[in-house]
Amino acid sequence: MTEDRSTPDDAERPEGEPRFSFTDKRKVNPEDGSVRSSGATPAAEGQGSAEPVDPIDAEAAKLFEQAAQGGDDSVPADAGRVAELEGQVIELTEQLKREQAEYVNSRRRIEGAAEVSKEAAVARVLGSLIGVLDDVELGRQHGDIPEGTPFHSIAQKLEEVLGSHGLKRFGAVGEQFDPNLHEALMHEDADDVQTATISLVMQPGYAMHDRILRPARVGTRGPA
Repeated sequence: MTEDRSTPDDAERPEGEPRFSFTDKRKVNPEDGSVRSSGATPAAEGQGSAEPVDPIDAEAAKLFEQAAQGGDDSVPADAGRVAELEGQVIELTEQLKREQAEYVNSRRRIEGAAEVSKEAAVARVLGSLIGVLDDVELGRQHGDIPEGTPFHSIAQKLEEVLGSHGLKRFGAVGEQFDPNLHEALMHEDADDVQTATISLVMQPGYAMHDRILRPARVGTRGPA
């Protein structure tokens, strides 16, 4: 908006009030979408101009013409860039999936190794207490730990606590001999049985879950 003092007809305006006129400086003609040269006005459009056309104005006019001619279906100028970015998104997504899978596998390996180490530590502690359990069992067999006494109660609680960690005793007279579980220290030949069986338990065996801490030391009876 600029002040214009050259226009006549001062009789129709209050005295002292400046006279104004408005200039359309839009670079794209809203009527036909043509590009106006820099600084051109509607009055000067028909007179021509040698001034260079702004590239942004030319692009705006081109888009205006495409819209007027139904060019919405045309491929955008940056379609190649969009395709490139979409390819990068797909590649990064696949890389993220691979890294997530590797993280899950690594975590499982670490947790598995920690669990194995924990079981090994518990097995070492239980194995170190087998000698105490042997003394308790011998005391029972010789009547040194009668029921109802405080020592009997303590021994029973000890075995219950160790059992809660997976410790169990095996090996009894009459069981079939298994070289994976039993260690035969003596053998008696007998023709009236088909397989070797345990006839004497010298020391019971102990296991933690499926891990053998000590085989049962026994005497067997069976075929020669």
